[in-house]
Amino acid sequence: MSAPHRSIRRRYRLVAVVAAMVAAVGLFSGWTGTAGAAGGDALQIRRVDTTQPAASRVQFLFTGDPAEVKGTVLTDGGTDVTGAAPTKLADTDKVAVALVFDVSNEMDQTGALVSAKDSAKAWLRGRTDAERANQLVAVYTSSDKAVQIQTFTADTQRILAAIDRVAPPAEASAGDKSALWGAIRLAGDDLAAQHRYQANILVMAGKSDNVTGDRSAANGAVANAGASVFAAELLGHGLNPGSLDSMVRANGGLVLTTDTGTDLGSLVGQLGTTIDDKQFTMTYASSTATGSVADLSLQVGDQTAAASVVVGSDVIGATSLAPEVKSSAGGISALQGPVGLALMIIVAVAAGCGLAYGAIMVFVKEDRLSSVLQPYDEALVAAPGAGQDDEAATSLARTALVQRAVELTEQVAGQRGVLASTEAALERANLPLRAGEALFFYAAIVVVATLLSLVVTGSVLLGLIVGLLAALLPVAVVNFLASRRRKAFMALLPDTLSLLAGTLRAGYSLMQGVEAVSQEVAEPMGLELRRVVTEARLGRPLEEALDGVAERMASDDFAWAVMAIRIQREVGGNLSELLLTVADTMVARERLRRDVAALTAEGRMSAYILIALPVGLGGVMFMMNREYTSKLLNTTLGNVLLAAAVVSAGVGFMWMRKIINIRI
Repeated sequence: MSAPHRSIRRRYRLVAVVAAMVAAVGLFSGWTGTAGAAGGDALQIRRVDTTQPAASRVQFLFTGDPAEVKGTVLTDGGTDVTGAAPTKLADTDKVAVALVFDVSNEMDQTGALVSAKDSAKAWLRGRTDAERANQLVAVYTSSDKAVQIQTFTADTQRILAAIDRVAPPAEASAGDKSALWGAIRLAGDDLAAQHRYQANILVMAGKSDNVTGDRSAANGAVANAGASVFAAELLGHGLNPGSLDSMVRANGGLVLTTDTGTDLGSLVGQLGTTIDDKQFTMTYASSTATGSVADLSLQVGDQTAAASVVVGSDVIGATSLAPEVKSSAGGISALQGPVGLALMIIVAVAAGCGLAYGAIMVFVKEDRLSSVLQPYDEALVAAPGAGQDDEAATSLARTALVQRAVELTEQVAGQRGVLASTEAALERANLPLRAGEALFFYAAIVVVATLLSLVVTGSVLLGLIVGLLAALLPVAVVNFLASRRRKAFMALLPDTLSLLAGTLRAGYSLMQGVEAVSQEVAEPMGLELRRVVTEARLGRPLEEALDGVAERMASDDFAWAVMAIRIQREVGGNLSELLLTVADTMVARERLRRDVAALTAEGRMSAYILIALPVGLGGVMFMMNREYTSKLLNTTLGNVLLAAAVVSAGVGFMWMRKIINIRI
């Protein structure tokens, strides 16, 4: 290999190593996000509604002396906008409370479960009429799985009956499990549907989650609902200290702990009183222009809380209201924050390219002999650049790295038997791509689309869905183009055979007739016949070239015509009459095929309507009443029924298609 080529290879290797080292530095230098508002504080702002700036409202939680609430002071951008004295939230606003009971063995055997249930029922019975009218309550349990015992309702008797049904699982082994995060996530998802109600989650727990372990999903559901978490924790019996502290710090709320099971009920009563009697609402006139950011400061007694909102919006939840506090874990400051995250993604892509290049250099054998002899190639010397324009026009691999990757892809695909089928599919669709290039860029698109969706959405499920769509879409496009081209080919076939018969009657040979017809008929028939002429001139037998057209276009009719030509050339006869007969037969078959299509149109439309009706009706019902349809998405039985419905609809659709699919 020449010195310039070796130098280029060294540069590629150096770039790969440097990229990998920079990626490692970026990953270990530390990128940190923003910290949420502190939870468990005596004063917490929960909601700011400025959709009507002159009558803006702020909801807050204050766990200190209620007498101090009368002296509340609110400032907007430093301006005192204190309005009327705050009023108790439960008397005027709608409140939703999700009760989450841990029914594990730890809760049952220590008496904590019974104590919590009794206190929860006492709290519900002690509410005022106004509180009962404005409050919805739902009940959930957590053991080996998360279960909703009662949907949100204002009927006190139904809620009390649901609490009575809260009990340890029938199977002893299930009591050793706790799907605590799953129950909180389920409650958060249901609270998000109650968007007109202030969301609260009251958790009674004595065992750490050992089923789902997905704390981030639970925290995301709570934040999405704008809920605060009020937790009564039984410590020392299976629950890790501080299990719910981070969730409360991020979303607001209060945590009370005890190490005695029978004392847990008193904590539940305190938290119920906090939700009903220590949350307040206050009306004020905003002094900030609509569309601008208002920096609010609320002071009750010696406690102060801050929030930032855009005037004209309704902001719910501690995470959304809290001003961002930048925190650093050390490292390089330039690599922290959103800009640092973007740079890290770019560096990671560069490192991936370097690793891919290294793998290609390992697995792809370089043809050094061809590289050495290339300057002495007589064809290249005689006609420099000859033949390169056509290749460059149809090649997407313009760089050495991509060409190496394409070569590796061709090797792997050839070993797996995929290369030949891909090349045939590209030929049927008339796409001027090499099979190796198509497979390489197909794989690259799938991987990049999946990774980008994972980064943008942060959801593994959505990432897999996007990856699946990216994998199916190119295949569907190639099949669509091939099907459309085949239909155009079949539509031209009878007229082509008639023209060919006419040329034979005029005294042309079969080869001359094919060449003459190829200049007259439209695409794709003309292109395929011109390819037949070219192959025949290069020495391929005419019948084999015509058989190649039938195979590429997957046309049985053309294959029969080629068979007739082959037989006639072997045994003799009037080929022009034979071709006319074949053409008339094809016209008659096409007429019969269209008659059948007209007669089965009603069946096809019925199949399409029946498969679209459940999907459309389900979408409309989901938009009109999400609570009603959420059972299909949020419960195990609903998921099973939904999957069964999808499978049944698919089987029915395929059955109807099979009935009306009559082959001619």
